[in-house]
Amino acid sequence: MSERALTAFYGGTFDPIHYGHLRSVIALARLVNLQRVILLPNNVPPHRPQPVASAQQRLAMARLAIAELPDPLFTLDERELQRPTPSYTVDTFRALRREYGPDAPLAFIIGQDSLLTLPQWHRGLKLPTLCHLLVCARPGYDDGLADERDNRWLIRWLTRDLQALHRQPARLIYCAATPQLAISASNIRARYREGRACDGLLPPSVQGYIDAQGLYL
Repeated sequence: MSERALTAFYGGTFDPIHYGHLRSVIALARLVNLQRVILLPNNVPPHRPQPVASAQQRLAMARLAIAELPDPLFTLDERELQRPTPSYTVDTFRALRREYGPDAPLAFIIGQDSLLTLPQWHRGLKLPTLCHLLVCARPGYDDGLADERDNRWLIRWLTRDLQALHRQPARLIYCAATPQLAISASNIRARYREGRACDGLLPPSVQGYIDAQGLYL
């Protein structure tokens, strides 16, 4: 197997990007020894309501957020924003696997809430054939999948072997004990609509951008 560094991708609408996204992934990176996390903002999410902010606004907020961090962990990949069609994660990782090669260790970072809905994603249970899954804890969500057959699938690929994530190109699922931060984009948008403060929930530069653009009012 390749000894190349594990490259992890983190997808989402980031509408807006906030500390719940950033701090959980920074903690995950320390646990797993990730040197790079590539944000994958998506344009047309197929499994959830469409974003309020435009693709360019969400991209701008992501850029501001990662520029504000002292650790250069994050970079951006804009490919999903350039698609006018729904962004299916399995298709993105097929393309990434072709680019990185068959032996490169790749991972997709998701929250526990997303893991529970993975069977409903377009070919979601095929994702581990293309990449590892790194799962961040979320408050209030179960550890297992609802369907017994799906749960057996999950148990089959679970690992606690951090080194295996770096040795193997794909096929493992690691559930990380990351901080369970009760911060959500939907709550932030609601706070803006209600005129309530969002200090401490998202980077100041992102707050300034939201104010300047008049977003979420």
